[in-house]
Amino acid sequence: MDILDLLYRGADALLIFPYRLFAVPIVGFYIGTFFLCCWCVLIGEMTFRLAVCVNRAHMNRLRGDAVKMHNLSIKAIVVKDKEKYQACNKQANEAFGKYFFNMVTQGAAYLWPLPFALGWMSNRFYGVTFELPFSLPIIGDALGFAVVPVHLYILCRILWGRLKPLLPYFRHDPRVGLDEGGEGEEEMIPWEAINKHKGLPDRFWQGPESATVSEKR
Repeated sequence: MDILDLLYRGADALLIFPYRLFAVPIVGFYIGTFFLCCWCVLIGEMTFRLAVCVNRAHMNRLRGDAVKMHNLSIKAIVVKDKEKYQACNKQANEAFGKYFFNMVTQGAAYLWPLPFALGWMSNRFYGVTFELPFSLPIIGDALGFAVVPVHLYILCRILWGRLKPLLPYFRHDPRVGLDEGGEGEEEMIPWEAINKHKGLPDRFWQGPESATVSEKR
């Protein structure tokens, strides 16, 4: 027996246990699936936190680059340097795009356990259907087993969102520190600053990159 088979058998025994706690099959099915969805939520939460921790330096670097190029593009507008504005703005958009899609990828860490759970259920409950009181176009008069875990997973996510603030470890958002305010990161210049100050405050004209642009002020 190889290690993968051993792990699968152990996980199978753990996951099927709640299904066998009740003599009434339908009750056991719902209770067992609820526990399965709880496992999916918890594992997804831990994976998300791990991904944020591992990628923190990379994400801060991406955001720092995006803020830097954004600021340079605004300074180029102030000094009426169209060519430099277009170049900096393009790089800023690329950096913000990389930052955004990395955030989306991290968020996907929440969901990855669900497909595996559905795969396990398909082995255990293949052929289980729920009859509908009426027939629906395309769907027909019965639904497969997957309709139960999908809805219960959504319910578990809602319950977990309400429970997290009460738990000492999970109440902290691991993304705090990824956004503005990172150590050594430039202050992002708001577009409103140009009109409000009829230019830019002196604190924004600092650093070697800014000096090159400010020569044309």
